Amino acid sequence: MKDEPQPISHRLIFCHAAVAFLVTSVVAWTFPLSFSAFRADQSLSHFWLFISDSGAQWGVGSAMLLATALVAANHAGIKTRTFKAIQFFAGLCIVLATLALINEFVTKPLIAAHRPFVLKLEEAGLLSADELYALTGKPDRTDFLRKILEENSDHPLVRFLDPHIKEHWAMHTGFSFPSGHSQNAFLFAVILGFLIQHLLPNGKRFVWIPFLWASGICLSRVALGVHSPLDITVGALTGGILGSLILMSGLLNKILPTKTLED
Repeated sequence: MKDEPQPISHRLIFCHAAVAFLVTSVVAWTFPLSFSAFRADQSLSHFWLFISDSGAQWGVGSAMLLATALVAANHAGIKTRTFKAIQFFAGLCIVLATLALINEFVTKPLIAAHRPFVLKLEEAGLLSADELYALTGKPDRTDFLRKILEENSDHPLVRFLDPHIKEHWAMHTGFSFPSGHSQNAFLFAVILGFLIQHLLPNGKRFVWIPFLWASGICLSRVALGVHSPLDITVGALTGGILGSLILMSGLLNKILPTKTLED
């Protein structure tokens, strides 16, 4: 009689997620990270901007495609590979898009927390945060902020502002709490960690990689001044919890090869 497949343990993933969350939180709240990468003369500005952007469309999209290719490569037969790849990619898109929409159009407007860089500009006398957020659409707020920065180009804060960071600020004029980048990064790290553990040879040795990436994305948001430590802490926590719930639901088990489930 054939042995029943053993239940898949997620303990390794949960441990990595917990450690990554704790380290991220401690660094964000303890170290002088806030606004450490927004000036042109700050050496790590472009590094943190690159890490931050890797948590947006091009970075997450590339990681999704690689993860999908990994899923497909571990199955035999064109039909099975195609079906599993579509199943995984579509499911991941639905989850990430749903969470992003809820965060952007429900949670953030409900809390209505102002971005740290908006408060910094207000403190410098360059704008009124209430006036900025009174504008209903992000395109209008982006145009408003760009105009303010252009009209005050000789102000010390604006003069030393890195041009790429200035554009980054202009494109992120939504509300601040919680951090969507952090939420998606930790959720995706849990899923990637699961795939790496079960689909790569000696995958257990490399589970830490997606969590290091997720932590970097969280910390970059603070360094650039687009989120507070509280924003990224709550975002990382909710993302990690949601990812863990997906693992415990058994949905990801369906994209594993049968031989893996029987090991």
